[in-house]
Amino acid sequence: MSSERPVVLLGAGGHARVVLDLLRLRGYQVVGVCAPELPAGSQWQRLSALGEDVVLEALDPAEVWLVNGIGPMSGNMVRRRVHEEGSVRGYTWLTLDHPSCVRAEDVSLAEGVQLMAGVVVQPGCRLEAGVVVNTRATIDHDCQLDEHVFVGPGAVLCGAVKAGRGVFIGAGAIVLPGIHLGEGAIIGAGAVVTRSVEAGRTAVGSPARSIK
Repeated sequence: MSSERPVVLLGAGGHARVVLDLLRLRGYQVVGVCAPELPAGSQWQRLSALGEDVVLEALDPAEVWLVNGIGPMSGNMVRRRVHEEGSVRGYTWLTLDHPSCVRAEDVSLAEGVQLMAGVVVQPGCRLEAGVVVNTRATIDHDCQLDEHVFVGPGAVLCGAVKAGRGVFIGAGAIVLPGIHLGEGAIIGAGAVVTRSVEAGRTAVGSPARSIK
């Protein structure tokens, strides 16, 4: 994609600041930010606040790209809802990778994927729409991450891991080879996952155990 089309950033929290830095590194023209807590016309990180997300109803999806800067609040549901609503309206979600990211030539990245500083993605991986891989996380060979998986900083997914839709993997977690994480599963920070985790369950500790 050309960097000539302007970008609108959604969200104004910590994740949005990281994404904004990446956009500027990549040379995109960010024309404004949308977040409910920012009054229209105010300033945030040298950007003009456009108001609540309803302002997107007045924009032309053919003229701007959207970038999702919302973090994994409320079990990732807010981020996912905003992505899906934007897609229904015809917007394109920009796919981003940091200049320091290392990814194999055959890695498949869907719309809206974000790969942050120091990320490594090895051959045979497929990352679906809205996946976020945070600072210095490693995704090894043949992993499959379904829509809106959120991988925390420094996490390690060993070979052939499958993460279902909306999975959250905490900072520094390690998922051993061949593990399956069911839809909506939550992996706590620093957990070492040695067996598959069922959909909707939370796993913590080393070795990880399901707590709910």
